[in-house]
Amino acid sequence: MKNILFFLCLFYSIVFCFSGCTSQTVAVSGKVTFDGEPGQNIAVLFQAQMVDGKTPETAVGMTNERGEYSLSLMNSKKRGAVPGNYAVFISWKDPNPDPNIEEGSTKSNCPYKIPTRAKTGEMMFTVPVEGTKNADFEFRSAEESFEPGGV
Repeated sequence: MKNILFFLCLFYSIVFCFSGCTSQTVAVSGKVTFDGEPGQNIAVLFQAQMVDGKTPETAVGMTNERGEYSLSLMNSKKRGAVPGNYAVFISWKDPNPDPNIEEGSTKSNCPYKIPTRAKTGEMMFTVPVEGTKNADFEFRSAEESFEPGGV
């Protein structure tokens, strides 16, 4: 009888551990705009902060022509993001990169003025447990500081 109880306790402990260890994602989407205009080809990256000694997987999305994006986990490609606090990074991805521009060059064809805070992890966003369709980021040239050299 003791052995049965031991194995039942062990079984339930394992089940609870694994059910708690798997990261449940929630839908996260939003829009990126610059001076009221949609930002196209903008990479949106949510870098998670550590929770209970673990760091949830990074979530990423790419804006369409209307500036809209939806997040997916970077490695597993699972849709959404794990609820929690994130540092947000915004960058432009050239859909037609110039092969003559060396990687790491400050020269850029970026049509947007991306503020410094969008590149340094200063922007924060909390993904609620129910998810959100309003993970919006609006930038205004008159209110922002920029790094020289573009993106």
